[in-house]
Amino acid sequence: MLNGAGAQLQRALIAFMLDLHTRQGYSERYLPFMVRTETVFCAGQLPKFADNLYKDHEEDLYLVPTAEVPLTGLHMDEILDEASLPRRYVAYTPCFRREKMSAGRDVRGIKRGHQFDKVEMYIFCKPEESDEWLEKMRLHAEETCSALGLAYRLKQLCTGSIGFQSAITYDIEVWAPVAPSG
Repeated sequence: MLNGAGAQLQRALIAFMLDLHTRQGYSERYLPFMVRTETVFCAGQLPKFADNLYKDHEEDLYLVPTAEVPLTGLHMDEILDEASLPRRYVAYTPCFRREKMSAGRDVRGIKRGHQFDKVEMYIFCKPEESDEWLEKMRLHAEETCSALGLAYRLKQLCTGSIGFQSAITYDIEVWAPVAPSG
């Protein structure tokens, strides 16, 4: 839970990122926080990440693990006209995952939680342009860190850590100081 200045900072960061990315040419979307199994499957989260997802079995709905799931579902049953591409989206969602936590401590240097907020960029484009658009998105994400004065590093994930729908996945890790415990 965030209170006072912490809650205001969280809200301000989300608004800053949405505003920055819309200025970069992305169209903002407000997405549902729950999606059907079909959408999660089509977004490449199932079956690989089934153990990390929260599911309401009575309604056959999943809490979104990342905004890319409902963004993928935007055009799931459509054939997009090539002339309408690229379609560039940005969205904020809270994300829900069953990631193992160690009572708030670092887990191999990474803070993990069951609920966290994300602002994500997403592009539907022609396959032959996907590498170019991925690099543009990466630059836009790095611009976000630079604009906030954050120390960060770029990591390309190994094949075993990405979904089958991805050829390349980058993580941008931001350095955050932690007060010594005890």
